Amino acid sequence: MNSAGLFSELKKHPWIMALVILVHIGVILLLSMNLLDNNKPPVPASQKHKIIDAVVVDAKLYDEKKKQKKRAEQKKIEDKKAAKKREADKKRLADKKKKQELERKKKVEKKRLVEKKKQLKVAADKKKALVIAKKKEADRKLKEKQIKEKKAREMKAAELKERQRLEVEKQRKIKEEKQRRAEEKAEFEQALIEEERLEEEARARAVRAARLQTLRDKYIIQIAQKVENNWLRPVSNSKGQSCEVIVTQTMMGDVIDVKVQSCTSDNAFQRSVERAVRKASPLPMPPDPELYDREIYFKFKPR
Repeated sequence: MNSAGLFSELKKHPWIMALVILVHIGVILLLSMNLLDNNKPPVPASQKHKIIDAVVVDAKLYDEKKKQKKRAEQKKIEDKKAAKKREADKKRLADKKKKQELERKKKVEKKRLVEKKKQLKVAADKKKALVIAKKKEADRKLKEKQIKEKKAREMKAAELKERQRLEVEKQRKIKEEKQRRAEEKAEFEQALIEEERLEEEARARAVRAARLQTLRDKYIIQIAQKVENNWLRPVSNSKGQSCEVIVTQTMMGDVIDVKVQSCTSDNAFQRSVERAVRKASPLPMPPDPELYDREIYFKFKPR
């Protein structure tokens, strides 16, 4: 260290300077004592310089020790500061950890609360959904019950209506059956009456037909007799001859036309029969108007 640095340190630390001065005074006293002593040789200048240098060295050593002490004190201070800093860091770290732990706990608590809230919400939603589901189920059951009751009422009404319809149908059928039986009875009675009437009419027709046939036979015989009464027998005629005659007449019996067929003799006999029919005009009137025919058929077979 140079003199400027030394004096600078002395200015900063006056007590050091006082100590140096005291040391120099002591050295000077020692030198003075050596000068008074005649038996001893005087201290050479080099020795003086060595003493001064030694003092300077001692001062340097002292300064060095002071520095070391200061450095030691500074180190202690720094160590204390470092320790305080470490302690502060440790405390800060602990506080940070504590804070982090608190934050973590808060987060965990918050998460737990959120989860709990979520679970409560889920539970509430489930409960609400369950309530809604129960309500829907109750509504469904009520609706099904109402539908069943409605169907039951409709079925009952339908059954009642069907019974009424069947009863009406039964009464209608009974009425129709009665009416049918009455009609059948009436028809049967009418049929019996009609049958009796028809039988009576048939008997009457048969009687009349028989009577008419008898009258017709007599009528035809009368015509044949009148024709025979007007017939002139031919010279060549022989017994057993006959002809089928068809006479067309008016309502008054006037002969309009004569056809002679299937004769068993010659043409002379046939012509004689035709002349006899025409001479017999007018023919006899029928005993009953129903016996009138425009065409009269008879077999001419003279006796």
